[in-house]
Amino acid sequence: MKIDPFFAPPPAKRPEDVTLFAGGQHTGERTIQEDALAHLNDECFVVADGVGSLPHASLAATLTANTAIWAYKVVRTRPFYWGEKLELLKRIFRSTNLTLWQKRREKGFEQGLAAALALVIIGPDNFWVGSSGNCSCFLYRESLIDELITPDIDGEGMLTKAVGFARKQLIPMRRSEKFLHDDVILLCTDGVANYVTEDQMRSVFEQTGRSADSMSVALNNLLTIARQNGSDDNMAAWLIKRITQEF
Repeated sequence: MKIDPFFAPPPAKRPEDVTLFAGGQHTGERTIQEDALAHLNDECFVVADGVGSLPHASLAATLTANTAIWAYKVVRTRPFYWGEKLELLKRIFRSTNLTLWQKRREKGFEQGLAAALALVIIGPDNFWVGSSGNCSCFLYRESLIDELITPDIDGEGMLTKAVGFARKQLIPMRRSEKFLHDDVILLCTDGVANYVTEDQMRSVFEQTGRSADSMSVALNNLLTIARQNGSDDNMAAWLIKRITQEF
């Protein structure tokens, strides 16, 4: 008997990949927040940390984060850069660096301003991370934690590279990785990374669950742990997770 299409059951929906994320900040014991977060939907995430040894560190962080997102939105429209994500990262850092460097031409900013910058671009199968400065990026996969960024610091812990330090073209550290189901990325400033042990970080990753609410709870727990472990610095972090949503 021929089935009447009007009464035929609809085809089953296929599982869909979903990117969950949560971001948060805390001033620590500081009076001014000199870290900044920014993102575009679920595809680009930024964390910036203003260099406190220079004036206007709070503005430097905000300007860095916002400019990086602006550059991502503009540069990604060019086919070459969209097809070459590592070059896209390089161009984003170059544009952001020039924006901060040129700021010193304005009255009151002659001493310059600078910030550490880390950025993650999320794709269907991969993600790309770029960094200049001392922010951190970790990948959690199957109970293992991989630190993806090598901080640009010398033996005394001083920054050797940051957005806004020099006018010459800034070459960030860049890396590409697969983004698998249940992978979690942590993108954060040093006020978080330097005060959370590996086991504590793993515990936070295991709390991320499969909802926006559980991601937010895990993120808040991460900042609380950093504070309890003695962090008096500004703190900022993103948690980003790839899940498969069943229908």
